[in-house]
Amino acid sequence: MWILLLMLAIIFVVMLLLFSIVFLPLFLGRRIKSPVTKESLEYFFSGEGEHIIKTHIIGDGENKESFILYAPVDLEGALPVIIWGNGTGALPKNYDELHRHLATWGFIVMNTYNSETGTGKPLKEALCYLLEENANPDSIFYMHVDTQRIGCAGHSQGSTGVINLHTNFMEGNYIKTVVSIALPALRWCDPEDVYVPERIHVPFLVLTGTLDFIISPFKRCLAAINRLETSVEGWFLEARYCSHTEIQEEGGKYKGILTAWFRYRLMDDNTAGEIFKEQGEIYKNAGWRRVYRRGVCDNIRH
Repeated sequence: MWILLLMLAIIFVVMLLLFSIVFLPLFLGRRIKSPVTKESLEYFFSGEGEHIIKTHIIGDGENKESFILYAPVDLEGALPVIIWGNGTGALPKNYDELHRHLATWGFIVMNTYNSETGTGKPLKEALCYLLEENANPDSIFYMHVDTQRIGCAGHSQGSTGVINLHTNFMEGNYIKTVVSIALPALRWCDPEDVYVPERIHVPFLVLTGTLDFIISPFKRCLAAINRLETSVEGWFLEARYCSHTEIQEEGGKYKGILTAWFRYRLMDDNTAGEIFKEQGEIYKNAGWRRVYRRGVCDNIRH
């Protein structure tokens, strides 16, 4: 009898530890994360931009949705583009609020109705479609795509897809920056989804959270950054109390920093760039547990 009681006690203690270490932060994370002060640039870029946006759903001619684009209503001039890669089992609805947010800051955001994006091929097809529309006088996007300012970002499987879009396809030469969110360790990747950081030749940002220690552990993310060629600028940011799906819905902790990154890289926004300067704001925000910059200088904050 006492053995049974001992086993039950051990199980109870283990469950209590799991709850306190993993599940409590997971469910209450948005409350216990270190707040971003309202005076910070990260907070500023987590707010809405100045543009009213409109969505455009593209079908395949057989009543099946292929792509969705989020863009400012006032399409004036050529706009920078963000190509998005969905995580496994996810669709545009899982990132709808985030995509709308990014578009308010002046981007055309393009996603696919494909939840198997790891190879990068669905993202290449999306990019090709948009480039064709940019050259089509009958399209509302005619001459409104800045082909010199295209970036890509993806979540989980999609974070491998955006790397592979850039490195494995000729169209990847259009990509000027890559953002991988919750980048899976290579052991979780299907053979066709395996990514090779050495082939990346544009600024590369990896975002993960302290609660994403199974699929996207920080050591594996750091390893990806450190495999970059020495001439390539790479960043790794680990957010406190963020899980694997933090980026979904409105973007969570990652929303402000993601917006600032693309404003800096694709729009030459110097205000956004202040965040990423040496000794910039990103190093002072307690909401980030680890900050690592490679290529320009090497430093890590624990």
